[in-house]
Amino acid sequence: MELVVDETHLGTPESEWQTSRRLRQLPPLALPRPGRVVVVSPHPDDEIFGAGGLIAQMQSSGVPVEIIAVSDGEASHPAASARPGVDLRSLRANESTLALKRLGWTTPVVRRLRLPDGQVGSHRQSLTTVLRRVLSPDDLCLAPWWNDGHPDHDACGEAALAATRSAGALLLGYLVWAWHWADPHGADLPWQACRRFEFDRRMAARKRWATDAFRSQTRPLDGEPNAPVLPAPLLRRFWRRYEVFVRPFADAS
Repeated sequence: MELVVDETHLGTPESEWQTSRRLRQLPPLALPRPGRVVVVSPHPDDEIFGAGGLIAQMQSSGVPVEIIAVSDGEASHPAASARPGVDLRSLRANESTLALKRLGWTTPVVRRLRLPDGQVGSHRQSLTTVLRRVLSPDDLCLAPWWNDGHPDHDACGEAALAATRSAGALLLGYLVWAWHWADPHGADLPWQACRRFEFDRRMAARKRWATDAFRSQTRPLDGEPNAPVLPAPLLRRFWRRYEVFVRPFADAS
């Protein structure tokens, strides 16, 4: 699948998702309290967009949370990265830290792997090895859905699938790019395996504030003539009062 995102390729409108009966009727997410939450984030911002509400809920309830930052997102602006004095890696890492703090997490715990942005699939085995070492049986691992549609996301999801099997940890897949390409009324999503995690207006407002931390993605970068990487209509998918997670193999049970 090739993802095309610009001002003329905005994907499935949020208004269509709001009319989806399947989305509206998803069962609620029910979880045992984990010993820890480990969040696999392909790029700085994915953890907020896909799972910011659940991260905030777990962290505020006293469950330890650790972010595995797989790449630093340095490929989002190739021209800017090549300019002297532009440190896109640090910029994006700092945006992610600010976003996590806006969720209410005073001192985010982030483990940075620095795998190459856009080439995570070539390092999937090493990522799987890292996750196996990190995860314990009482952990909850949050990772991109393994069919999310972006190569880095899919590779992270597949690595998490393999690692949680070995460790005996629980896995939930979060959605980021699937909201862009999937049909709200069709069979693109594994609806039987999907669950909704709902939160109140205050948490939704906090998550929206967190998404605004990613200015390098949501606004034109200084010196760049192009439109933002993530136009405003795309962000509306992440301003809902719920998130959706996929349970592996749940549709086969």
